[in-house]
Amino acid sequence: MFPYSDPTGTNALSAAGALQSYREKVGFFDQSFHNVAASGYTLREAFNELAPGTQAQIATVWWSAFPVTAPATEQQIDNDRMRFQDEYVEWRAEKQNGVLRRVTFTTEFSEYLQALAEAGVAPLKAEIANLVPGANPTDADLFGPAFNPQTASATARGGRFLAHLAKNPWNNGERGILCLTQQFNTMGALFNLLGACGVPNLGVPTGQVCGSVGGACGPGRNSDPAVCSAAQDLARGNSSFSLDDPAGIRISELDPNAQWTLDGQAIDINDPATNQGIWVVSRNGRRGVFNLRDNLRVDGNRIQTGAQLSRHLFVGASVIHAPDAALPEWAQAGHEGSRGPEV
Repeated sequence: MFPYSDPTGTNALSAAGALQSYREKVGFFDQSFHNVAASGYTLREAFNELAPGTQAQIATVWWSAFPVTAPATEQQIDNDRMRFQDEYVEWRAEKQNGVLRRVTFTTEFSEYLQALAEAGVAPLKAEIANLVPGANPTDADLFGPAFNPQTASATARGGRFLAHLAKNPWNNGERGILCLTQQFNTMGALFNLLGACGVPNLGVPTGQVCGSVGGACGPGRNSDPAVCSAAQDLARGNSSFSLDDPAGIRISELDPNAQWTLDGQAIDINDPATNQGIWVVSRNGRRGVFNLRDNLRVDGNRIQTGAQLSRHLFVGASVIHAPDAALPEWAQAGHEGSRGPEV
């Protein structure tokens, strides 16, 4: 099994003794989808065994965070995250006296916090306090009523935490936001997308493969078709690929081509040295906080919703790839039944 790293770069998993549990969760998906027949998707560890002289490459697919298929207004998208925010990025918009003051974006998959929950209640609560400053969650907040996390098994505790995420006030927007929770924004969905779209399909143009893989890919979205096309292009080019480490979705930047101004003066919104703390990206690109100012404008317009801001936000996923022939035989397309060690 590949030794996946802490996706947030905080070392919290290792400190809590939860890193191995997290690796097993990611490794489960890695193992599952490298078994897809004829797919270019292969185990991440295969790239540690490339033929001499071969260098693996990294390709990152970027897309807009705005949920383009949502049949809703921007305000409705803000208010109903679990229904509409489906581009592997979710956010919480905070208002004061009806005026938007802060938008917090996350791309963290729930497996990270699940692993901490399995390690214990204390490390989970400590990490939540890091995510939501001042947070003081109760056991009932995190696990729901009639459940004692102190006496429950690690597996039961982690499972109950996941099941309660949509009702957890520190995650559902009532008091904060912790991780991706919308039904389509899952780690399994991302791996499934790569596995299914990695099967060469010469019968349709690359851009139409998304519509030919059933529920694995959502046509019309910003994310799925872009990732699917990238996987299909690699497979057609006789390359094998895997989700790169750390596995997941990373915040890239706010649109640098937009006109960002503060008090009428242009600012580089992505430069932490000069943006006056308006836009802060942390946790290895898994979290971004946008703090609004009264005289802040984008393209001359006041920012009134998180959805409006999401139109300018780009996130992405990175894959590692190499020529199929350069991989060990067990990892090459067509050898799914003999591919490497099991998780």
